[in-house]
Amino acid sequence: AIISRLKIQSNMSISEQRIPQDGRIHTNVGGKLIDLRVSCLPTNHGEKVVLRGVNHPTLELDRAGKALPEIAKTGANAVRLVWYATRNVAISEADAAITQAIAQHMLPILEMHDSTCAWPTDRLDEIESYWTSPAAVALLDKHKANVIVNLANEASAPNAPAFKLKYTSMLKSLRSAGIHVPVMIDGADCGRDYGMLLTQGPALLQADPDHNVLFSAHLYNPLSASELSKLFDDFAKAKLTFVVGAFSSKQPPSCGVSLDFKTLISEAQKREVGWLAWSWGDDNPSTQWNKDCAELDMSATFAFDSLTGWGKEVALSLPDSLMNTSKRPRSLTTGVCP
Repeated sequence: AIISRLKIQSNMSISEQRIPQDGRIHTNVGGKLIDLRVSCLPTNHGEKVVLRGVNHPTLELDRAGKALPEIAKTGANAVRLVWYATRNVAISEADAAITQAIAQHMLPILEMHDSTCAWPTDRLDEIESYWTSPAAVALLDKHKANVIVNLANEASAPNAPAFKLKYTSMLKSLRSAGIHVPVMIDGADCGRDYGMLLTQGPALLQADPDHNVLFSAHLYNPLSASELSKLFDDFAKAKLTFVVGAFSSKQPPSCGVSLDFKTLISEAQKREVGWLAWSWGDDNPSTQWNKDCAELDMSATFAFDSLTGWGKEVALSLPDSLMNTSKRPRSLTTGVCP
């Protein structure tokens, strides 16, 4: 009753319980006009979770999830599992890593990496078919309380109409197949075009029958503190759930310009914006998973104790690191609703 009353006072819809809403209450206290901003965010079992985690080389190097207990030692509450739809690997093989992530109290985000920095419509069709296959539907239903689907990594649409059309089709296709978990959509231009998400996001959110979409940008371009704060605020004003799906200390490809990841996670912490660092390394100290830039590997092996350089900072030592800011939802750690 209290929540309904606040919604009415804030000019929100009291019947809408599935999507975030923002409103304002104007009141007079002691002769002073007070302007209150009110936000309503539906969450699992009434909980709120701000994603804090890393990306993990799952299909190529660690289908069993050997690294996940080590990643969990950072305090991460989420892990993005890199997978592929077009490499003749059954999606059921992702079950071990998903199960291990949940056992380690991290939300698994399963993503399809086949579309990286491209817009191959035939491959996107294959990705859509892979997601809606009976095996995928069964896997996602098994883990529906915890898993997030990241539709297509960095799929780079040539224009806004193509972006909107394809993702609308994919959203409806997944829901029609019986998949009702949160869906994450990356920005175009190798994930970096957050402007596309801002302009097309509202329509995609409405096109989803479940209204359960997160929007993710990969912030590999240099951004100042003011640019970051405006970016995060713009998504809040648009009432779109936003996540930094990938970022690092250097701009890819290769080791490009240095990126101010410290300011990024600081601004994200101020505004409760989720983030996922790129990326955990492989399990061989003599090689790197990120072969074009070894520095992007946060760790020298799968082991927690092998965290190095910027990886150690973002995971452990900075004030806004994983260790210092990540909160795990109670329903994930105890299985009990708050």
